[in-house]
Amino acid sequence: MIDQTSPHNQLPKELDSVFTELKINKHLRETGIRKSLGFSCSYLFQLVF
Repeated sequence: MIDQTSPHNQLPKELDSVFTELKINKHLRETGIRKSLGFSCSYLFQLVF
């Protein structure tokens, strides 16, 4: 069977620490990127990355 993981735990640990160290979420907020519904901008950015 395939293990189902949380959608927020898709990145390898190394990349997750890089996103945290570079404060990607803070920079996304500072640029004014906003969403009204659905997934957060940080989640979508990590998904695309």
